[in-house]
Amino acid sequence: MTAPLYDIKARFSEYVTMAENGEVVEITKHGTTTAVIISLKMFNELNDEYQEMHRPSFVDEIRKWKARTGGLTQEEAEEFIRSCEEDRYNEIVNSHREENPWL
Repeated sequence: MTAPLYDIKARFSEYVTMAENGEVVEITKHGTTTAVIISLKMFNELNDEYQEMHRPSFVDEIRKWKARTGGLTQEEAEEFIRSCEEDRYNEIVNSHREENPWL
């Protein structure tokens, strides 16, 4: 639906109700559409879709980090992997201890 700004001002709550019911209300000023009223649900759906389309990929983020920091040396990478493996091992051991405190 399209409505001129002067009508929107006079009957704003009616147009908001229309938007809440799923209608897109285009607001015109001097015959040109300049704004819209949409429901919060529709706004959130559009915003989520926009965010999904413009989210950088994980690989892109890693590339940016590497360019900014120079990445990890081989030694740092090995230390990181060792640390992750130790953390994972400790998680497994601790979960078994919680299940069987006699271990």
